[in-house]
Amino acid sequence: MVAVANANSTSTQPWDKAAPASVASAKPSASSDKPAAAPVAPAAFVSLSDRAKAIIEKAKADQAATEGLTDTFDEMLTKRTDALADRLSKAFEKMNIPPEYATHMKVDKFGNLTAEGPWKAKIEKMFSDDPALAKEMKEVSGLNALKAAQASLDLYNEQKKSTNSEAKQAEAWKNYNIRSMNIQTLSGVMTMKDGKLRSAAVDYMDMIADPTGISAAKSRQDFASRLA
Repeated sequence: MVAVANANSTSTQPWDKAAPASVASAKPSASSDKPAAAPVAPAAFVSLSDRAKAIIEKAKADQAATEGLTDTFDEMLTKRTDALADRLSKAFEKMNIPPEYATHMKVDKFGNLTAEGPWKAKIEKMFSDDPALAKEMKEVSGLNALKAAQASLDLYNEQKKSTNSEAKQAEAWKNYNIRSMNIQTLSGVMTMKDGKLRSAAVDYMDMIADPTGISAAKSRQDFASRLA
């Protein structure tokens, strides 16, 4: 539907006012050699139908849904982990849980969410009362474990290709199996500290990749406690 708005202008020209036919037909000679003024286009207002509005809204939703399709797996996982950390930070703040306190949470093999420390009951109730948050925690922990497992497999393939020695290849296979068991144990463990959410499985593989890191000793103690 198009509605046209007409503007009524008040003219001050003498020939625009009502005049006898004999007078109206006679224009002043001074204006006879001037071009006629271009007509002013009327303003138009367009009102969209409900169907057109629905199509536009769907297009916006489709655009939002495809924004992350070009992300790599690591980029997608980082975004989801950071978003979950933000939600947990706000929830922990409401429960007066100090952000500097390392809170360990775990998804067990049955899909249950448990927590450690003095706020164990509060955290477990939080997940129980918010199924959507619990579901996201389970999915994010699982994806992080998948990332760690892939890193372990990549490391094994590199070590296997780097030598023709059967003994060294056998050792690489043995180490890969050990890592796999540890990743499986750590797969559901997530730690919240200082607004950051960390996966124990990913931390474990990071330590393997950089065994001489500054925090290597502390990391080993941390993992030993979580593997217990």
